[in-house]
Amino acid sequence: MKRLLPAMPSSKHLRKNNIAISPVIGVILLILLTILLAGITVSAVYGKDYSTSLEPAPMAVIEIESVVGGVPYIGYPYGIRYEKNFIVLQHKSGDPLDVDSTYLIITGEGASTIGTRPRYAIPKGEIVVIYGNLDYGGKERPYKTRNPDISDGMWSAGERLVFNGYDSIDGTARSSVHVTINGISNTYNNYGLKENSVITIKIFDRKSNKIIAEAKYKVTPAK
Repeated sequence: MKRLLPAMPSSKHLRKNNIAISPVIGVILLILLTILLAGITVSAVYGKDYSTSLEPAPMAVIEIESVVGGVPYIGYPYGIRYEKNFIVLQHKSGDPLDVDSTYLIITGEGASTIGTRPRYAIPKGEIVVIYGNLDYGGKERPYKTRNPDISDGMWSAGERLVFNGYDSIDGTARSSVHVTINGISNTYNNYGLKENSVITIKIFDRKSNKIIAEAKYKVTPAK
């Protein structure tokens, strides 16, 4: 029995197929070259920052337990002192947060002190409070006393953090708390939150430059 073999195409037929295939290969090579050049451009422009931005942020559930506060005044009645402003947050579940690479931003209505004594003022209006980190550095000693849970450098599930309007080391470069009032950044870095107003709290991860949690809360008047 004779085995049947596939017919071999003629050289003329081969030439026609080659002519048809060549443009397809050219298009594929062009696409690959474009992708390669795009990758090189992104690396050159963004470098390490680009690769960092692709890192996932830690996942954590943060709850606002309470916000109590008020704003001070110059002259009688004096209003609410900065020391009476408290924000209490609890880490409910999820990843532990590195206190050195986690930062917090508070926005809303409030007040802060500007100027130098005896000529100083306490303007009121739109306030932005930035905690550049959550660790003990750059803050008054009571911050450490109020927050023993983060002595290991991590904010873990079940642990609380307490923030106070007088956490900042007054207006010095060593402070890790920075306060802006009505766009003025040259403040004492202390803050009061307007009674019955609504503030927004956002927590960020510096390594990935992404937000971890965000919530709004109404300020309960301090006594």
